[in-house]
Amino acid sequence: MMTDNFTKNIDKYLEYDENLRLRIKIEKLENLIEATGLIASTFKLDKLLDMVMEIGMEMMNAEGCSILLLDEEGEKLQFVAVSGKKKDDLKNMTIKPGEGIAGWVVKNGESLLIKDVSSDDRFSNRVDRKLKQTTKSIICVPLEIKGKIIGAAEVINRKDGRPFDEESLSLFRSLAIQSAVAIERSRLYADLNDLFFSTIKTLASAIDAKDHYTQGHSERVSEYSIEIGKTLNLDENELTKLELSAMLHDIGKIGIPEKILTKKTFLDDKERKEIQKHPGIGARMLVPIKQFGEIISCIRHHHERYGGGGYPDGIKGEAIPFFSRIIAVADTFDAMTSNRPYRKAFSSKQAVGEIKKFSGIQFDPKCVKSFLKASAKGKIKNNVHVPRRSAPAAQ
Repeated sequence: MMTDNFTKNIDKYLEYDENLRLRIKIEKLENLIEATGLIASTFKLDKLLDMVMEIGMEMMNAEGCSILLLDEEGEKLQFVAVSGKKKDDLKNMTIKPGEGIAGWVVKNGESLLIKDVSSDDRFSNRVDRKLKQTTKSIICVPLEIKGKIIGAAEVINRKDGRPFDEESLSLFRSLAIQSAVAIERSRLYADLNDLFFSTIKTLASAIDAKDHYTQGHSERVSEYSIEIGKTLNLDENELTKLELSAMLHDIGKIGIPEKILTKKTFLDDKERKEIQKHPGIGARMLVPIKQFGEIISCIRHHHERYGGGGYPDGIKGEAIPFFSRIIAVADTFDAMTSNRPYRKAFSSKQAVGEIKKFSGIQFDPKCVKSFLKASAKGKIKNNVHVPRRSAPAAQ
């Protein structure tokens, strides 16, 4: 009878233990699915890597996590993401394929689960010495995309003191597969984004090059606008849109006769009306390109005045798109601090004074305030310092 009761209790315990293990597995799978969604939610490589670090440590209950990526030549592994406060210490540290655990994994294309690194000759304590840490147990898996090894991901030391096991290895390998795909996608996105912005800059430069007095104008306006935007605490996405708007703000000048753009004397009324068409021309040019949908109005209205009386539509105040109000300040500052055939440049100090003077009249006071802050910090400055006898109102 005692034997029967004992057997029943053991069976119940084993059944409970099996159910517990099953629930834990389900929870881990749910966490992995959630992690996959999070990893797929961003195209920014730095943000992605930080996300993988956080997820990796949480899922594996690990003390540390790192990602290493191969350089283009495939000769060095660079630490691109490291958890913990000492991550900056590894920014410039590289290892060779074959060196240490991560190097071995990359060279051989195989995962490693080492429960006690002190008994494995492949382990190198160079990183431990650098970070003044002690690695006991480690999982390292290759980051592979389409049969090509691009790097490795690793976690060290479970927080509960136990070594990692095969189930941990399987889970981390699954995370690495998703991470490799996301990293490659982020790289492709970065390449396309670089190509896109290079094309935009080339286009803007071509417009500026029609007159040697305005060469570099669009790029400078873009730089000044970004500094104002940062002072206004715009997020990364908003800064990107602002940069595009500023870079393309004068694209409509392609439709203005060159004899007007390059005229050596002041424009007459007819010529001034002609050049005032360029914001509208630029906006119409960009309509067919859906990626520019959100910035078209910013380009159209960058010559509106905060107090009214600007062009092309004469709108004022908050009705003017916010990015247009920022660009108006940056555009005016660059125009005043650049030489023109009919006048010499303002000094930076004079230009700042003029912008401050026309706050609330021509410019949004919030944008002027942010411009002044950025200028005071040395973020906005022009190398042209040719004072004039008299400084006309901002144009």
